[in-house]
Amino acid sequence: MVFKDIKLIILLFSIVQIKAQIKLNTKNEIDIFFEDSKFSLNKIFKGNESYLFKIVNNTNNTYIIDPYGFRGNNVVETCDKSIVEPDRIILSGLYRRTDNEDCFNDLVILKPKEEKYIPLSIITLKGSYDLNKNKKYILNLSSTHNKYTMTLLGCQDYIKNELEKKGYKVLEDNIVAKIPIVP
Repeated sequence: MVFKDIKLIILLFSIVQIKAQIKLNTKNEIDIFFEDSKFSLNKIFKGNESYLFKIVNNTNNTYIIDPYGFRGNNVVETCDKSIVEPDRIILSGLYRRTDNEDCFNDLVILKPKEEKYIPLSIITLKGSYDLNKNKKYILNLSSTHNKYTMTLLGCQDYIKNELEKKGYKVLEDNIVAKIPIVP
């Protein structure tokens, strides 16, 4: 009997792929997951890659999400909660949507019970960091996504006249999470 139980457990572990993920947002209507166990600064600053986030709609509503609509303050901290300042400041340009086509192409429509993987502007850093490989660091994320932060780049009329008239809802949520950093 015990031998059969052990075989069953081994079989289950070989079938099920366990993947680390961290829930980033505070509400439960939509789940936003970071699907890596650690954040790498090299991935952001030394390559053209960006992180994909898993978003899951747990409701029967259709939601509007602006990938660039997350506004807040993200900081790099040591494990004793000291803030690490960047070594070099990285300036970024201004992005603005000028017409409905830009809005149609940028905004994410998440249908009921749908799951998508998309890049989001949740992780924004003010510069590059030279971190000591012998220390542990944490990326402290804090941002908000709502109708105001979505429309800072444009699309007010498109959201109101095209999407909300169809019954779509704007995601109103906060990102509050701590992610270990790979120096």
